[in-house]
Amino acid sequence: MATPITHPDLVRVRSRCAELRQRLQRVLEEWHHLATVEHPQILMRYEQHFGTLERERQNLALQCAELFRRVELLTVKASRGEAITAETVELINGVVDKEYARMHQRYREAFGNGPSVEPPASQGELVQMYRTLAKRLHPDAVDADHEDSLPTWHRVQEAYRNRDASRLRTLLTVTGASVDQGDDRWSLERWQQEERTLEARLRMEQRKLDSMQTEEPFMFARDLDHPAWVERHRMELEADLQKRRAELIEHRRTYQDLAGGLRPPGRNPDAPAAQDFDQDFMENTYFGGR
Repeated sequence: MATPITHPDLVRVRSRCAELRQRLQRVLEEWHHLATVEHPQILMRYEQHFGTLERERQNLALQCAELFRRVELLTVKASRGEAITAETVELINGVVDKEYARMHQRYREAFGNGPSVEPPASQGELVQMYRTLAKRLHPDAVDADHEDSLPTWHRVQEAYRNRDASRLRTLLTVTGASVDQGDDRWSLERWQQEERTLEARLRMEQRKLDSMQTEEPFMFARDLDHPAWVERHRMELEADLQKRRAELIEHRRTYQDLAGGLRPPGRNPDAPAAQDFDQDFMENTYFGGR
């Protein structure tokens, strides 16, 4: 019985898919190294030079924004001819307190994964993707000869922990777990579809990697080795602090004028938001929310 002849285009496309998966894996490994190794190192170096100034600047920025909002709402009331009573001031302050509590929460959530061009995943979809990957990559499920899959498994866990649906989808594509490959059972058209999927996924992940390398803090990494740049940046931060202090003083004066001499509410240093400030600042704010 004659052996079936494999279509030459099928051989080429299958080989191309294997190459694309390898390239996609390399891009993921480079992104993971930048995110988990180099990024913390750069932040640590930046913290050594400018940590105190940056924390003060962020603190002042938050105070200015909140106080400006209180002034804005009081101004609206006054422009309507309404009497600004102590009850009115208390009501407005309560509204702003709640408003900024939600904003702080949204801020933390926003900087967890960054913008995504893909639709968000439901909890059910995240769990399903995680389980599918676990069947292929969990240390208890793979042979001892496949220990090289351990780094990928760690990336799966990190993506699931961060609810990063885009990253989980990419890992499914890299490992081939997103489809039942079927090997010889696939037609040429099905392999061509897989080739297009891999090419699109590779373009997207490469764009993410390229963008990451040209954004802060990576664009400042080399500058941190130059004393002249460090001193210049310190002066820029100090100048910005002076500007924000003056802005805060002006907002306080306006608030007191509108509120009949009442002082704006102060921050409670023992509040949970204040206790978590330094941690949130280091994790989410450096080179993020300016």
